[in-house]
Amino acid sequence: MTASDALFGTDGVRGLAGQGALAPESVERLGIALGEWLEAHGDAGKPALLGGDTRASRGEITRALAAGLSRRSIRSIDLGVLPTAALALLIDDYDASCAAVISASHNPAEDNGIKIFTGHGQKFGDAEARFVEQRWRAAPPPAAAVRDLREEHPEGGERYLARLIAAAGRPDLRGMVVALDLAHGAAHAVGPELFRRLGATVHVIGDRPDGHNINAGCGSLHPEGAAALVARSGARFGLAVDGDADRSILVDEHGKVVDGDGILALVAADLHAQGRLVGGGVVGTVMSNFGLELFLKRLHLELVRTPVGDRHVSAALRERGMGLGGEPSGHVIFGADLDYLGDGLYTAVRVAAILARRQIGLSAALSGFERAPQANTQVRVLKRPPLDSVPGFKEILSASEERLGNQGRVVIRYSGTEPVCRVMVEGADATLVRTLTDELAGFLRKAIGAP
Repeated sequence: MTASDALFGTDGVRGLAGQGALAPESVERLGIALGEWLEAHGDAGKPALLGGDTRASRGEITRALAAGLSRRSIRSIDLGVLPTAALALLIDDYDASCAAVISASHNPAEDNGIKIFTGHGQKFGDAEARFVEQRWRAAPPPAAAVRDLREEHPEGGERYLARLIAAAGRPDLRGMVVALDLAHGAAHAVGPELFRRLGATVHVIGDRPDGHNINAGCGSLHPEGAAALVARSGARFGLAVDGDADRSILVDEHGKVVDGDGILALVAADLHAQGRLVGGGVVGTVMSNFGLELFLKRLHLELVRTPVGDRHVSAALRERGMGLGGEPSGHVIFGADLDYLGDGLYTAVRVAAILARRQIGLSAALSGFERAPQANTQVRVLKRPPLDSVPGFKEILSASEERLGNQGRVVIRYSGTEPVCRVMVEGADATLVRTLTDELAGFLRKAIGAP
């Protein structure tokens, strides 16, 4: 089995809804395999939590997964539409064994996926994924109908809001105006309610899901919508989340977009000034901007880099005893403050609390942080051969790195969730950065690109 045909990618199972691994029969076998994993770990007597975003396909996938669990006599509790972090946070509330989130995050509506969290609130690691995948491949097609052991519990949203508010320290946001773009996704109901309960005046777009408009021209991949709403409403800042609300992209009062690197710089500097930054630095990834590294160095703080993926960031935070990490995409993790989970709404509340306490705007809070010029692009591919095996790749990569010298970096990697190869170049010279990005993408397009 190669990486390209593995069931689990970097963020769970992902694909076209109703097809391949996400066809109902396949999902039911996944439920059986997950049940076998729970049995092997002595957790078969506890329920599994289910929930997800607003995609039209969520119901079918949820029913199939619950049916598979039912075949192993495992009860499931369906919490309905909730952000990814909510399912993981509520595992203990329901004395559950695990949580399965039906979502494809920032992907378009025709996609879907399944992310699984263990009873400790951590995403499935490689060992867990291998166990379940082996059992999934070996499982025969499900037999006759099974008694459905799924229960619906609609009160999960209230419990989730209570957890976020308590974790954030119940900040007083009275008098603050915020603008939210909720991507017609999982946070469309709980997002506005969270900020209103803290006293903020809320202006909202992306809060009318129809099952097919999730992420469509809105949310974290399209922050221009939040920027326009900030301009119309006079908000202190804007927030754009993705479909399952684990990412947060902010917009300052002037409409400038602030990604995960900017959020990490802001929060790290504030916590450091208060003597509350746990671990003496920040965990980022290989994609974290060089400007963040320079900013932290000026504060005598370390940037620890991990592979791409919030589960790698979370693992490094735990292993190193650090309290803040994240990715440029907007995954921000506040360590033990929120059980090492990334949550876009919680991130925005933490930033809002800083702005309220200091009585400043987002642009002023980010004073001193400058991103290094960076360019990103992607090439659609049919196959994923090891890049070093592609004729000419080592040579063009080496030449690009030599032209950058010690003033930049090149990162080329396959996506774990989409059939693309991603190219990132950063350095001091914006023109050179763009030129090298185009040259590398052009080479990859000819060598391994899809027609």
